[in-house]
Parts: sequence; C-alpha cells; structure tokens
Amino acid sequence: MGVVENVSQACEDLGQVELEDVKLESADIKLLDVSQMTLDQHVAMQPSAIAYFGALLKDAQRRLSAHERIVKRKEKKRYAAAKTAVMAGAEKGNKPTVADIEARALLDNEAEIEKEEEQLQKLQWEVDTLDSWYEAWRQKSFSIRENVNLNEDERWSSSSSLSAPDGEREERPNFETNQSKIDRAKDIIRQGQKS
Repeated sequence: MGVVENVSQACEDLGQVELEDVKLESADIKLLDVSQMTLDQHVAMQPSAIAYFGALLKDAQRRLSAHERIVKRKEKKRYAAAKTAVMAGAEKGNKPTVADIEARALLDNEAEIEKEEEQLQKLQWEVDTLDSWYEAWRQKSFSIRENVNLNEDERWSSSSSLSAPDGEREERPNFETNQSKIDRAKDIIRQGQKS
C-alpha cells in the first residue's frame, strides 16, 4: 500500500477513536461540548475529529460532483435524441426551437430525470450535513483555544507574579488582565453549548 492509501485507511480508522467510550463515528453531540470531560481529552481528540470528518466531507463532495457529471452527460444524450426525434417529426421549413427539443427530452425521460434529481438532492443533503458537522468541529477548536486562554488568564490574574525556579519573583511579561475579554469569551462558549 502507498502513502495515500495508508492515510485514507488511517482517516477511516479514526472513526473508532473514543472519548469517554463514545466513538467519533457515533457523531454524538456531547463530543462537541467542551464543558463535558476534561479539556485534555478534547484537545487529544480534536485532530482526529478534524481529519475524520474532513475526509468524510471531501468524500461526499466527490460523490456529488461525480453524480453531477453523470447527469450532465445523460442530459446531452437526451437532448441529442430529442433533437433527432423533433427534427424527424418537424414539417419541412419549420425549424424546432431549443424549447421544443428540451420539452421533448423532458417528456421522454421524466421518470429517470426525477430519480436523478432525488439522488442529487440526497447527495447534496449529505454534503451539507457533513459540512455543518465539520464546521462545528472547527468551531470547537476555537472553543478549546479560548478555554485554554481563559484558564491561563485566570491562573495569571490570581497572582500578579510567580516564583522563578531560583526563588525570585518573576513578573509575567506584557500581560494585562482584560476582564471584558474573558467575559466575552465565556459568553461565546456558553452560547455554543446551548446550541
């Protein structure tokens, strides 16, 4: 197996990654909630989730694109067959319009066209759903980063200085506690947990 095949298999296997006995492939919403479980667990799972759901999204996009290409080829064939049929039935001197040909192609293939449209809608739904889920995981990266920053800000703000290894006091360089920033980030995290 080559590198690409190995990576593809690894991305597929990432669905088995677990956090508190919940696998990524279960798409359980609690995996997105950074207030459940430890922050370290969420940080450890994040790259796996981004790779796994990103690969699923790309695969769904490829299936949709492939189906769209197939439908376009069929439409051209239908159009050509309809044009031949309309031309054969046209009176001499009367040239059929594009609308006449398209109407004939639709009438002759209506059931097949409806099935193709249903399949396109299903594939588009899959892409949209996976895109939303993938975007939620990307936003979780932001939530994790903000949680880490909040924890660090709170730790540093509890004491304006820390002891250096040699026992001397060491000021944290260029750090100001910005309570409005902390409050705003906490509001964002709370809103993300409610939705």
